[in-house]
Amino acid sequence: MEINELIELTEKNIDEALRDYARHTDQDSVMDDASSEFIENMARDAVEAKTKLRELFRKSPVWDENLQALVINGTRTHDPDVALISELGRDILRPAFRDGKITDVQEDAIINFFTMLNEDNPAYIEKINEVAPKAYAAGKKRSRVFKSICTALGIADETAGSEFQRLYAQFADELSAKRIGFKLFVSINPAHFITMSNPKSDHRGNTLTSCHSFNSTEYNYNNGCTGYARDEVSFIAFTAADPKDPETLNNRKTTRQVYAYEPGNGVLLQSRLYNTSGGTRGAQEESKLYRDLIQREISALEGAPNLWKTFGSTGEYSYLLKVGDGFGGYPDWQYSEFDAKVSIRNDCSETKHPLIIGRYGRCVCCGYETSDGVYCDDCKRESSDCETCDECGECCDETYHVYDRRGNDQYVCESCRDEYYSCCDRCDEYYPSDSLTHCTDGNYVCENCRDNYYFQCDDCGEWAPEDERISVNDDEAYICSDCYGNGDYWTCEDCGHVYSSDHMHSTEFGELCDDCYERKMGEKEEDEAV
Repeated sequence: MEINELIELTEKNIDEALRDYARHTDQDSVMDDASSEFIENMARDAVEAKTKLRELFRKSPVWDENLQALVINGTRTHDPDVALISELGRDILRPAFRDGKITDVQEDAIINFFTMLNEDNPAYIEKINEVAPKAYAAGKKRSRVFKSICTALGIADETAGSEFQRLYAQFADELSAKRIGFKLFVSINPAHFITMSNPKSDHRGNTLTSCHSFNSTEYNYNNGCTGYARDEVSFIAFTAADPKDPETLNNRKTTRQVYAYEPGNGVLLQSRLYNTSGGTRGAQEESKLYRDLIQREISALEGAPNLWKTFGSTGEYSYLLKVGDGFGGYPDWQYSEFDAKVSIRNDCSETKHPLIIGRYGRCVCCGYETSDGVYCDDCKRESSDCETCDECGECCDETYHVYDRRGNDQYVCESCRDEYYSCCDRCDEYYPSDSLTHCTDGNYVCENCRDNYYFQCDDCGEWAPEDERISVNDDEAYICSDCYGNGDYWTCEDCGHVYSSDHMHSTEFGELCDDCYERKMGEKEEDEAV
């Protein structure tokens, strides 16, 4: 396909994706604002930037030119082939057998151990221990057990591109092969970058939404949707709710990850896995499977042994991951809690250099470069549907009424409201979070409600409901019910008023305040005088 044809196809992909994205949400102003300049620029940018990745992916039999994606599914994957495992294993062990380092009985036992896959037969383990006493350990990955055997036998040639590495990579691949029952789309299509997170306010329910949801103007990180699409190394891997329905590829993804790879460099970034539960926690197995499938595909397309070493993206190899100029997305690989990975293929260990990930995005209105949200500053001001947040000054689809510290009306975006303001439990209005008062009934209330419905206890200093106010020492002070019960205050058994303990007297007439005590004692003296 000629480049102009490819650009035209990509424009159609983007246009269709935007219409699919808006199909089930009323929060559609961003899609309505998408101009022909935006679509044309994005199509041309992505086609030109992803040239090397496209040339690599086109070599695959599962490349879909119309989707501009690899479609990895059950026809591309399989369960372990024990016959092939046996054949590869014997090919690798042949030099050791030829040199008399292992007997035919030992070789048969070793091969049988691996062709039985997950069963740890004691008889076979015994023969492995004869050859390589430290190779086997319960729970140890089987490919590593085999590598340890080869090392013990002196046949593990770790030279990049060696025959051993080539055969061992095939052997390890076959041991860990897995037939998948789903379709994994591995795409360089800007339409899929733009719709990488599902739309906010979807009538079907919000699933797999994030700060990269393209229609969510309260988050500026959605600039990354177009920023990833315009760099040379990023591609996106995702699954969809119904792969038979093309619409769900654009508006109902169920998992997705951004990857980055420069053909021939041998350095692969795998960013955070997002799924319908939010991702990261509990998603490690899915993430590992996707990485394995993509590593196999890239290695096969480049004719290299599929031998990679994988590290945390924030560790010693973090220097290989650079944020491109003007990138306004969220670089989640820079945060250890998101469990992003960087993998380095063995044959490229000496030639690796940093990946430049992301770049300036494009304004959805005018198509010009911008690094902050989906609108440039000029188009933010001009957009008729745009409301300005009084807190952050950004453009957003909807603002929410709050009060500032002086009680003045303010209108802020959802993000600022949730970050800086809290709802008064009494009047249900929003005020700055640090201006609310915590009261003894568990409520957080604004100053106005606090002053109207609560009082400050003169003992503990806490704010308590007005109907719990207790007068002490003839209105000298007011305390809450908790303080009344702490033993420092008493109710006079004669007049019924509350006094502090230093104004109370224990008498034969009960607990009396100063006045009642003097009166009772006077009455007693008079009675005794008579």
